[in-house]
Amino acid sequence: MHKELKQRACAAIDAARPEICVWGERIASKPELGFKEHETSKLVRGVFDSLGIAYECPLALTGVKGKLSGQPGPLNVCPIGEMDAIPCVGHPSMDSATGAAHACGHNAQIAALLGAALGLAKSRVMEQLYGNAVFFAVPPSSILTWSTAAI
Repeated sequence: MHKELKQRACAAIDAARPEICVWGERIASKPELGFKEHETSKLVRGVFDSLGIAYECPLALTGVKGKLSGQPGPLNVCPIGEMDAIPCVGHPSMDSATGAAHACGHNAQIAALLGAALGLAKSRVMEQLYGNAVFFAVPPSSILTWSTAAI
């Protein structure tokens, strides 16, 4: 049974690959420094809205926490992706106003986080799993201050 659930979630992700790539590219094209990730936060919230994922925002200024619930149970899985770009003057994709670029790969982290959320939401596998999937899109270093009690 678990193999079938995994196959369903993976098939949903595979089917959405072009869209997931667009999300990562969109974030990369608009790099935002830490705690100023307003466009990235907006994109995450828009994807969660489209998937019917309830979320809390703002957390740590720009962070977003989405949650998919399964059957009642004590388990939580919590993918985390950082939203910020880093100062990287001279990078070919840097923002000319801030010098920020996604040379860090956080755009790919967020795209992967959203892809995982999409896979679980569209396949509806959470209905047959115990516990929750909690998705954190976070500004820099805020992951160090969030405890599992926040889940």
